[in-house]
Amino acid sequence: MKKLEYLKQILSYLDNPDPEALKLSMADTHHEGIFSLVVNGTEFGKLTRVFIALEDLKPNEVQFHTHRYPITLTVLKGQIDHHTAQETDGSFDDSLGQQVVELSKYKYLSPLNGGKGLEYVSDEHYRLKSYVLPLSSRFSIETDEFHTMSCSKGSMWVVEEHGFQTASSEVLGVPFVLDDLYNPPKSFQINDLTQKVRRVLKEMILDFELV
Repeated sequence: MKKLEYLKQILSYLDNPDPEALKLSMADTHHEGIFSLVVNGTEFGKLTRVFIALEDLKPNEVQFHTHRYPITLTVLKGQIDHHTAQETDGSFDDSLGQQVVELSKYKYLSPLNGGKGLEYVSDEHYRLKSYVLPLSSRFSIETDEFHTMSCSKGSMWVVEEHGFQTASSEVLGVPFVLDDLYNPPKSFQINDLTQKVRRVLKEMILDFELV
């Protein structure tokens, strides 16, 4: 699908909102101030979400993690840095000019799905890479890839979920708790943010149509 057609498709979801999809929206997703606006789909693992950063998100405030489903990410607005961690052969060799660090790996399976939350797996070496994502850039992440993001306040990006493939995900770093995260949003938040995303999409679509 061409980029212009894709952007128009996302806009159409907002112009003709599905109330059942919007009900799945969530405030403070992964970190305080990161809003997940569900614009299409009602089945977890197959949703289309627009993430909006209501505050700056600093590097490593969200730990490296994998997803239980492949995703495709599209950048709509803001300064967004993408960070990846790739397991190495177990040394601190930096001959590629990239930082190599040791991190603890945990398997995560929600108690809601019969799991124990975080479960320690091992300490491994990882090669870290970071790069800035250009506006309108689009890329995919598979279920075995560790990533995280940092961004400026007001940043927006689309995440498409392509169906569950694994029973659990993995996290790198230190144990964490989900207290005060994943909060049901207020109706006015959904309405206000829907309009903000619509404006951003319309401006981007206009830029493409002027060429």
